[in-house]
Amino acid sequence: MKPSEQKPSSSGPASGTWTLVDEGGEEDEDPETSWLLLNEDDLVILLSQFPFHELFQHLLGLKAKDDYSPETTRPQEMMKIFAFANSLVELLAVGLETFNRARYRQFVKRIGYMIRMTLGYVSDHWAQFVSHSRGLGLAQQPYSVEKLQVEFDELFLRAVLHVLKAKRLGIWLFMSEMPFGTLSVQMLWKLFYLMHQVESGNLEKLCVALPPAECKKQLQDPEHFVNFEKCLSSMNSSEEICLLTTFAQMAQARRTNVDEDFIKIIVLEIYEVSYVTLSTRETFSKVGRELLGAITAVHPEIISILLDRVQDTIDQVGMVSLYLFKELPLYLWRPFASEIAVIRDWLLNYNLTMVKNKLACVILEGLNWGFGEQGTLHLDRAVHAEVALMILEAYQKYLAQKPYAGLLSESMKQVSYLASIVRYGETPETSFNQWAWNLILRLKLHKNDYGIQQNCPTVPFSSTVPDMTESPTFHPLLKAVKAGMPIGCYLALAMTAVGHSIEKFCAEGISLLGILVHSRHLRTVVHVLDKILPLFYPCQYYLLKNEQFLSHLLLFLHLDSGVPQGVTQQVTHKVAQHLTGASHGDNVKLLNSMIQAHISVSTQPNEVGPVAVLEFWVQALISQHLWYREQAILFLMDHLCKTAFELMQEDCVQKLLYQQHKNALGYHCDRSLLSSLVSWIVAGNITPSFVEGLATPTQVWFAWTVLNVESIFEEDSQLRRVVEGELVINSAFTPDQALKKAQAQLKLPIVPSLQRLLIYRWAHQALVTPSDHPLLPLIWQKFFLLYLHRPGPQYGLPIDGCIGRRFFQSPAHINLLKEMKRRLMEVADFHHAASKALRVPAEGSEGPSASQAGTPGYLTSPELHTELVRLFNVYILWLEDENFQKGDTYIPSLPKHYDIHRLAKVMQNQQDLWMEYLNMERIHYEFQETVGLWMQATLESHSPPCSLSVQLDVTDPLLAKERVLSNLRKHEAPQPPLDLHPMRPPVPVISSAALLSQKDATQLVRTDLNLLQQQARTAALRESQQVALDSELLDTMPKQYINREEQTTLHLECRGSGGKKCQGAAVVTVQFEGMHKNEAISQHLHVLRKEVKQLQAEAAKPPSLHVVEAAVHAENLITALVNAYKLQPTPGVQKVGISLFFTVVDYVSDETQRHPPTRQFFTSCIEILGQVFISGTRSECRKVLETILKNRRLCSLLSPFFTPNAAPTEFIQLYEKVVKFLSEDNSDMIFMLLTKFDLKQWLNATKPPLSDRTRLLESIHLALTAWGLEPDEDILMPFNLFCKHWTYLLLYQFPDQYSDILRLLMQSSAEQLLSPECWKATLRALGCCAPNCQQGAASAESSVLQSSQDVLLSDKQVTETIQWLSDFFYKLRLSTLDFKSFGLFSKWSPYMADMKTLLGYLVKRLLDCEMARLAQDPSASSKTVLQSLHSVIIQLFKPWILVLEDNESSQRHYPWLESDAVVALSIVHLFTDCINSLHESFKDKLLPGDDGALRLHLMHYCEACTAPRMPEFILYAFHSAYRRLPWRDLHPDQMLMEAFFKVERGSPKSCFLFLGSVLCEVNWVSVLSDAWSPSPRPETRSMIVCLLFMMILLAKEDELVDQADSPLLNLLGQTSSLSWHLVDTVSYQSVLGYFSSHYQPAIILAKESSAELIMKLLRVSAGLSIPIDSQKHLDAVPKCRAFTHQMVQFLSSLEQNGKITLAALEKEMSKLLDDIIVFNPPDMDSQTRHMALSSLFMEVLMMMNNATIPTAEFLRGSVRTWIGQKVHGLVVLPLLTAACQSLASVRHMAETTEACITAYFKEGSLNQNLGWGPILVSLQVPELTIEEFLQECLSLGSYLTLYVYLLQCLNSEQTLRNEMKVLLILSKWLEQVYPSSAQEEAKLFLWWHQVLQLSLMQTEQCDSVLTESVVRVLLMLQSRLSLLAEERLGSGILGAIGLGRKSPLSNRFRVVARGMAAFLSVQVPSEDQIRLKPGTELHLTPKAQQALTALESLPSSKQYVDYQDQISQAAQFIKHPGHCLQDGKSFLALLVNGLYPEVHYLDNIR
Repeated sequence: MKPSEQKPSSSGPASGTWTLVDEGGEEDEDPETSWLLLNEDDLVILLSQFPFHELFQHLLGLKAKDDYSPETTRPQEMMKIFAFANSLVELLAVGLETFNRARYRQFVKRIGYMIRMTLGYVSDHWAQFVSHSRGLGLAQQPYSVEKLQVEFDELFLRAVLHVLKAKRLGIWLFMSEMPFGTLSVQMLWKLFYLMHQVESGNLEKLCVALPPAECKKQLQDPEHFVNFEKCLSSMNSSEEICLLTTFAQMAQARRTNVDEDFIKIIVLEIYEVSYVTLSTRETFSKVGRELLGAITAVHPEIISILLDRVQDTIDQVGMVSLYLFKELPLYLWRPFASEIAVIRDWLLNYNLTMVKNKLACVILEGLNWGFGEQGTLHLDRAVHAEVALMILEAYQKYLAQKPYAGLLSESMKQVSYLASIVRYGETPETSFNQWAWNLILRLKLHKNDYGIQQNCPTVPFSSTVPDMTESPTFHPLLKAVKAGMPIGCYLALAMTAVGHSIEKFCAEGISLLGILVHSRHLRTVVHVLDKILPLFYPCQYYLLKNEQFLSHLLLFLHLDSGVPQGVTQQVTHKVAQHLTGASHGDNVKLLNSMIQAHISVSTQPNEVGPVAVLEFWVQALISQHLWYREQAILFLMDHLCKTAFELMQEDCVQKLLYQQHKNALGYHCDRSLLSSLVSWIVAGNITPSFVEGLATPTQVWFAWTVLNVESIFEEDSQLRRVVEGELVINSAFTPDQALKKAQAQLKLPIVPSLQRLLIYRWAHQALVTPSDHPLLPLIWQKFFLLYLHRPGPQYGLPIDGCIGRRFFQSPAHINLLKEMKRRLMEVADFHHAASKALRVPAEGSEGPSASQAGTPGYLTSPELHTELVRLFNVYILWLEDENFQKGDTYIPSLPKHYDIHRLAKVMQNQQDLWMEYLNMERIHYEFQETVGLWMQATLESHSPPCSLSVQLDVTDPLLAKERVLSNLRKHEAPQPPLDLHPMRPPVPVISSAALLSQKDATQLVRTDLNLLQQQARTAALRESQQVALDSELLDTMPKQYINREEQTTLHLECRGSGGKKCQGAAVVTVQFEGMHKNEAISQHLHVLRKEVKQLQAEAAKPPSLHVVEAAVHAENLITALVNAYKLQPTPGVQKVGISLFFTVVDYVSDETQRHPPTRQFFTSCIEILGQVFISGTRSECRKVLETILKNRRLCSLLSPFFTPNAAPTEFIQLYEKVVKFLSEDNSDMIFMLLTKFDLKQWLNATKPPLSDRTRLLESIHLALTAWGLEPDEDILMPFNLFCKHWTYLLLYQFPDQYSDILRLLMQSSAEQLLSPECWKATLRALGCCAPNCQQGAASAESSVLQSSQDVLLSDKQVTETIQWLSDFFYKLRLSTLDFKSFGLFSKWSPYMADMKTLLGYLVKRLLDCEMARLAQDPSASSKTVLQSLHSVIIQLFKPWILVLEDNESSQRHYPWLESDAVVALSIVHLFTDCINSLHESFKDKLLPGDDGALRLHLMHYCEACTAPRMPEFILYAFHSAYRRLPWRDLHPDQMLMEAFFKVERGSPKSCFLFLGSVLCEVNWVSVLSDAWSPSPRPETRSMIVCLLFMMILLAKEDELVDQADSPLLNLLGQTSSLSWHLVDTVSYQSVLGYFSSHYQPAIILAKESSAELIMKLLRVSAGLSIPIDSQKHLDAVPKCRAFTHQMVQFLSSLEQNGKITLAALEKEMSKLLDDIIVFNPPDMDSQTRHMALSSLFMEVLMMMNNATIPTAEFLRGSVRTWIGQKVHGLVVLPLLTAACQSLASVRHMAETTEACITAYFKEGSLNQNLGWGPILVSLQVPELTIEEFLQECLSLGSYLTLYVYLLQCLNSEQTLRNEMKVLLILSKWLEQVYPSSAQEEAKLFLWWHQVLQLSLMQTEQCDSVLTESVVRVLLMLQSRLSLLAEERLGSGILGAIGLGRKSPLSNRFRVVARGMAAFLSVQVPSEDQIRLKPGTELHLTPKAQQALTALESLPSSKQYVDYQDQISQAAQFIKHPGHCLQDGKSFLALLVNGLYPEVHYLDNIR
């Protein structure tokens, strides 16, 4: 289809009309002229009237029907035939041109068929003429054969040209069927060339211009094929296929005088098109494959050309070449040696995945490796051998490392190589393995492959078979055999001397056979046996005595059966059956077929004979132990027995079995074996038999043979005779007793069990043998020979009846007899049924049928079945009738149906078998079928594939004659011409007068309409009757069948288990409900169905003629009326038309609408009349509407003609009528009517006044509210139309209706009467669209500017709308109790999305308006405008989201319920967005200090939303929305902070948290920027205090701390950058008070960042941070003291409650002490600073007073450690003072003061030059506990503290008395102390120095008493020094004897002590002597001398070597006579300087 060009039509806009084209794309027909063309069926009928068969009979000279004698034709007659045929073809060709249209495609095909038939007749006649002429060899006059041939060629050429020109009509198909075989070669070349030029268009000129030689030359030009490809691309696929098929037919046509070049060029061209050319090969690969196959089937040698071409193009063609060669008839081809070499190259030199390798496999697989038609090999034997070795080499190359077991390769489905690699998806190796084995077995390599097959003559074979080791060509084979490759083993056996020599096979071949068996190549083994065994049949001994061969054979049988070797020999027969499952496999069947084939061949002359083969196989099979339990062996034995029976050679089998049977029963065996056998039988086991069990249903032939063998044994051993005799003589004997008696009498080595007696064996075998088995009649004969035997006369006794009944007297045997009777009845029934049927159905349970093998079963003749029916009926009589079995019955007197002759023979024990009942034909057929299975496996049969329809030889005269006669008989008889009947007018003619008379026209149409309405009523009645009948059928059908209770008895058989017999069948009674048919109901159903058929038949009848006439008459009347009105539109005619319109409408009813033809007619009439007379007529609008409203079903019919715009004055009334008719069930009608009201056109055309528009608006509003909040889906279409009309009125002369629409919209929505769709429509009209995203102020502003010209509402209208909405919703909120209690959302939630859009739009417009005014008026106050806008927005949203108070009751009304939270949240978000827009608009326009939008909003929040009992769900909505505002831009002030603190005190906690989080986001650095100015404002000071309070208040709230990106933590992180120096002491203490009461002491230890930050905040705000130059903490000291006090308080609390570890406590105290160290209060003198720091240290040290004793002791050490590590110099002094003033424990005080003094003099101190003065000032010894303090100092070694105390005492009173007092105290202390460590030893030097100084001062007074006291003191000091200088302590018992502990003092101290002791012993020699002045000589006392000597001897000790210089200086000083006591201080200084240079507190004595 393709659209024609669009042409504008008068009815409306341009529309595309579709035109039918044919498959070539050409236009099929022109609609304007196509009606003139004849119908194709008419043309076909016309053509069928011509008697073409008579024409052709006359043309060919047929006198009578089949009197055809072409040989009598003369040349002149032949020329006439050509001339007539030419005329006929030309005439038919005119038809091709005339009817060259797609609509005549079938007719044209008939013309083409006639052309082909014409040529066919002429060709066949010409072929016979030529054959006859050449046979006579006469010269033809006046026309020679050559001349006639030219004429025939030209005739053919003209016909082909006509067909070629008729393209795309589907007749090229006939060109491919034309008889090209009778053409000359030159014409074939010419036609071939013309068909290549088919697209050129000037074929006639080409015919004339081009000679055949030129055609051939051009066709062979390569350029020509390129042009042909282009030609093909212009055709459609069917024509291309026809063309290629024609080429193939031309190539196949000639069988003689073949032009090989012609065939070659066609084949190559088809190949190129189908496989090489990219543009065509996808389409033609399958067609080309079939065509090439057909050509090569006629000319097989062409395959060589194809192979050569494929070799060149295989890379392009690829895998498709495989399919091509698979399709080719390779079995006809004989490849040359060069082609075999190519295949060998592909196979061996390309890997398995390559296409060439696969193609070589496909070609080799397709070749014929069998015999040709003359019985010779199709391919030479050398080719077979070469290919075999080639395959072996390929196998070695590709699969040597991947050996495939035979089980794998043979278990695969035997499919072609191509199928295995493509369809089954196998691996290349698997496919190649399978291919190699399949092909290797097909090759004829052994000499027996030539002569053993039946019907195949022996082919001469080389007498010398090559030896594998001698021939070099067998090198690959030798290598494969040595490697043990199965394929090599097979080839060695098939090709070499190993398989052709008995000796070599026995020596080497059996092991190779074993390899094949073990590798499970079982099919191959069968082929090997087929080749080898014919050598051994004459000399069987070689193999039968070869254990290796027999074991391989047995293994073969086991492997194919799937049974592990030896399993069946270890279990019983029955168990083995269950274990093995399938008894034998396909290879055993194949082996059986091979054996049968050998037997068949052996029967031929000069062969070994069947006995040799039978004996060999029987001996080979029964040589295995317990062979009769092997299912495979039994299968083979069964077939051997069957064949022996057929060939009447049973003796040889029975002889072998008889011997083994006797051996099995103990004959010919040793006594031990016999005794064990007897004991085995005595134990209850059955006597052994080759047929184990009672019988076998499968191996019946084997059972027949075995039972006959046992029967012979029973006769030979006389067992039966004796048992029968005992039963005859002793009538009371049972068979068992008779059997025992016989054993005793005969002295048999073993007696068979009772079950083994032959009468029972034959009985059981007869029971289980299948009914259709040929042996069954003979088995029953054998049974009756025993059963009806009369043994009396043998023993000299009278005839006493038949002996059989004596064997069947026990209950079990009686049941057996019953079973036998039943079985005989079944068999008789079976044969009776078989005699009536063509095919005998096999019994599924009784053995395999003849048809299960896959071949058609043999058909037994019905006569034989009839005879068998009679025989088995006789058997039934013999078994049932016991009367004649008695001895007194005279047999000849019995009735005829007893078959007395046979009965007599049986009773006389005549053993001759009744062979006449044996179906020997079937046995022979089955034998041939089995042999055929082997022949099928070995002989190849090649049938052409069905796709290769090889053309018959058209030049064969016999076939041509037969074809002519056959075609003439196929012509259809000519059709007679059609009859013509005169026509009469079917309807009356309409008069012109009736068209002007309203009454007449109405009366005419009423008459017609009555008939049509009656027809519709009849149809409706039939429909209702059909429905009623169907309903009754459905109701009745379930009652047709009912269930009834039934009971039946079942007999369930069992097989027994565990060797136990079954006790009989179980009888089970089953109750069930069975189905029963109710005949009455069934009969009723039959009647109903009959009525339905009758009703349907009536309905299917065509309508009566008067109904059709009525329809046509009415149509003619209306058509005439319409045409008259169009010609001259007069009022009279219009009235008639209007009257007819309403008349037809009146006739419309349910019946007319249900009947499709009537409905269609009425619809057409109404449509025509309505369009012409009603549509657009003003006077009819109201009437049409009323008619529709009265009868709703007419709406769809009449609504197209309802045009209310034609009556503009009635427009509103008509609209109101429609609105009043509103209801939910007539929505479709309302919609159809509404679509007719073109409101926009009415408004523009009539311009109605406002009052009319308001009336219409009220009507539309009434319609919209009528359908409520949620209109149903069914009424959405009319509802949308009302919405559209609503918006039309709004937009028309806007804003006339704006206020009314807004009022109606709000009032109706308040009561939920309107659908939200009305809102959406209204908002769209106003230009309010929901914003997709939040836009910045700038983008919003620009969008407003861009759309300003499209805005409907003016700025003033926006302001008024906002004011009106604010007032309306405020009043509405307080109007009813519901709105007060539940808020507006409960009613307004459906409209909230649109309400949000409206409010957002209004606020945005308001902001844009005010911003524009501000831009125009710079003098306007932005602050005032902002406050005004904020107030307006608050008022607008107040009714929705704020709590309102009732002025009367003062009750608070919350804005929404919790269930409305989602909707409310969206409004709160909108409110928030408005505030944000307000803020963004004004943030850059306010002056510093002006209240911004955010502050106004937050203040409004604090006032309106933080009431104490505010519900949390409301607060959640506020808080979640307000958090989105940019609070970082907020600039809080004192009022806002006070509001915050007010909220903290009395509002819900969520309010406090929200405000806190908001204030944390503020940029406080910016807010407090004034704090850095030299004189900050008071407001700034108060704001910094508020901020500190706020941070402390908020930091305890986990919600604020734990939230992600917590603003509180961010604010706390800015602690160090804020100006806390402005916080006064009182405010800070208030903060600490709050902190102390609301925070846990553990906050000090918390690791959380919030806790650390809050501690840092308190520390920094107190001033304990490193000072910044610009900050001056004026109140730093009291704030720090307060902070320190609080920290100590928290730490003490934690310590007392046990919530802090000592390590943590030490760490926290160290932090406090560190902070105090770095604390540097500004602008203080040193004294004040000292007192300030001292007060802070006191606060910390107070901790030790409050702590428990262990803690205090720990802290004491911690403090000492801290002092030693952290402080030195003047910094120690405040701590020293604090320790004296704060520590309650004197011990703590003593230690601390000592540490402080030590630290003061620490190395590196900057205050050494100050000396001891600051220490003396700072140390304050407690007066109340001074003695206790001094004593603790002595005990603790605080010698420096005591030294300071002494200095203070000396400074307090500088008198000799006081100095003497101090000297005595000092001497007393010296006697008490002994330094505990080397660290304390140097402190004593200060004491020694002080003693010397005070002593000298006292001696200066020259008071003897004082001098005496001084001498005592110095002597005490000298003795104490001597004691201190000792190496070991002298205390204790050990000390007394000189073995005390080593002194803790250092060596240098002992040097000083010894020196001082020696000096004092020299200067104070005795108690009354003292050297106060120097002298010239020095008199040493012994004591002094001893002390001096001891001093001098010190360097001799190793430990004093280092002090040698100092010791020598001291000794010299002492010995110097010029030195006296006055030089004592100098001597001490000398020692100290030399030995203690690093100790700085000794600097004052140096």
